[in-house]
Amino acid sequence: MESLRVSPSKIDHLSLKGTCSEELAEALSRLSPQSPVHIEGAKTIAYDIHAIANGPIAVIAAHYEGDLTVQHRGPAEANIVMLPLYGQSVVTVDGRQIPSEGRRGVFVNSMSASTIQFIGPTKHLGLRIAHDELTRRLGRRLNTPIRGSLNFSPEIDLSVGFGSLLVQLVPVLYAGLRDGILQQSPIALSHLTETTMELLIEAAQHRYSPELCRAAEPPLPKAVKRAVDYMRANIARPLSLEEIATACGVSRRTLQNGFRNFRNTTPLAFLQHLRLDSVHQELMTGEPGLSVTQVALKWGFVNKGRFSADYRKRYGVLPSETLRIS
Repeated sequence: MESLRVSPSKIDHLSLKGTCSEELAEALSRLSPQSPVHIEGAKTIAYDIHAIANGPIAVIAAHYEGDLTVQHRGPAEANIVMLPLYGQSVVTVDGRQIPSEGRRGVFVNSMSASTIQFIGPTKHLGLRIAHDELTRRLGRRLNTPIRGSLNFSPEIDLSVGFGSLLVQLVPVLYAGLRDGILQQSPIALSHLTETTMELLIEAAQHRYSPELCRAAEPPLPKAVKRAVDYMRANIARPLSLEEIATACGVSRRTLQNGFRNFRNTTPLAFLQHLRLDSVHQELMTGEPGLSVTQVALKWGFVNKGRFSADYRKRYGVLPSETLRIS
């Protein structure tokens, strides 16, 4: 093993080369502490892995000689997207086997236990993206609360459309990070990272794909737009439906119908989404001396038990866990 520098919340840099499956399992487990890795196969194998992270995304280049099976035994904090370069691997998720070869990529959901069988020699590029980041990004794109699983399909067609662009862009992003060129231009690095994640959201099918495929979103009614603006401006205050409706100059019923028809939710549920997202972003910063109670109160949550339950339902972890790994 050449070098490994890892923080609890993200990969900084990984360079791993060797022949011992136990060392490989130990290193990969340190990258996914919530989902320990177990490796089956020949006792001695050959591997050459390099990974570099930029914010919520890590790009991984992996080369394996020999056959081995990598098992993630439980839910992890990040999704893995496999883009094959040559050779074949087979991913098993929820009892279903999905081959990754040629122009067939695989989306490995972080919420499911998974097994990846590499039939050597194989070489692939991978993306490691936090589940929370994809949820936040979709919510921002659709301007609506995202609830429950995103239900990403495990199969990604890399031969056409957004999949074809994704498989062309990821090697550019990886090479630029590896050679240090992109670090010299933070703006270019930010744009490339953003574009990569947006292409993935378009290329991989999920529960919200039909909404993304709409040719154009109808303009928001003025009452709904005013309500959203009013919520953002008074996000920490104990707002009532009556107050929001009055501020927008409409009845409560009109406001409720507007949100139901154009945001598929209620005004107060949308406000809850905005507040939880604000809490999550602040907890992710992990400022010294920060406490969950302090942040919750700042954004208008006074019932600690209900707040923790709502946070866990939305992000899959307790707020204290987000703060601990930040």
